[in-house]
Amino acid sequence: MTIQNALNFIRQGQYDNDLRSRLVKAQTSQSRQKILDQNDLVFTPEEFEEAYSLSLFKCQHQEDADALMAFRMWWIMLYRSPDT
Repeated sequence: MTIQNALNFIRQGQYDNDLRSRLVKAQTSQSRQKILDQNDLVFTPEEFEEAYSLSLFKCQHQEDADALMAFRMWWIMLYRSPDT
């Protein structure tokens, strides 16, 4: 698990509708983790937050920062959602 994987997830997750759709449709946290594993996107919550902070620092435009913040909120809500 690395911060680089979390950075890759942030970059890919913002633009890859298929990845986001598969993560949303996953009914359990284990299913979501398996999707991330299959895409070499294994990271801890702490690594995600570090990658988010680094990404936010690099934003040059408010629109980019807003999109990144929205993506973070989406991920946090999804990550914390209970299994169905």
